[in-house]
Amino acid sequence: MQKSRSLVGNIIRIIGKIIKVILITVVVLILLAVLTVFSVDRWVAWKGGRAIMESEELEPPYDAIIVLGAQVLNNSYPSVMLQDRLDSAVELYQAGFSDRILVTGDHREDNYNEVRVMGRYLLEQGIPDEVIFMDHYGLDTYDSIYRSHHVFEIEKAIVVTQTFHLQRALYIARSLDFDYHGYASDVRNYQSSTYTFLREYGARLKAVYEVKSDALPTRLDPVMPISGDGRDTREAWGEPWSG
Repeated sequence: MQKSRSLVGNIIRIIGKIIKVILITVVVLILLAVLTVFSVDRWVAWKGGRAIMESEELEPPYDAIIVLGAQVLNNSYPSVMLQDRLDSAVELYQAGFSDRILVTGDHREDNYNEVRVMGRYLLEQGIPDEVIFMDHYGLDTYDSIYRSHHVFEIEKAIVVTQTFHLQRALYIARSLDFDYHGYASDVRNYQSSTYTFLREYGARLKAVYEVKSDALPTRLDPVMPISGDGRDTREAWGEPWSG
């Protein structure tokens, strides 16, 4: 009986040690994951943030002002964030920093067409139709930046979006050796968009992976030089979208 109790006690102690090792390992892995996410976040913020400029620091002319897409409402109106980006692009255009605006966003389906909403808003602000270019397959930030250079042949650009997003966009651009600068459209307090900011941590990890792996965008199209007529970009061109 005493031997049985001793054996049971030993087994319990062994199990306890195993559980302890497992718990310690899990905690260490969680801490390493948190440290990795934080380190990537700070690296992207630092590298991309160095290219964010105030208007007086920008050195025109630029080939284009690039406006990154965001949510549109009822497929008709820009969200608050997107409207602020577009208004900032209008200011830069009117100040003479560039005579071309590229709006880039998601248009995989006709019932959700970010670039059409963006283009229409710019027209309503008095921007000439022919200087507004539309990238229908800027399906994420990496695709938008990559395609702006390889499809629209933009060499020097001002990228417009909010700071948290701009840091990632410029990290991508600078990692790809594009001569792009950024202009932050932080017109108001966006604290209500907590999910958007939390999502940015994962998006930055994805951006680093895309850059380090020399990823290609989801879709490439025949070139449409930014020096041409923006009205030629009102509909998607190239092969039909297959998903």
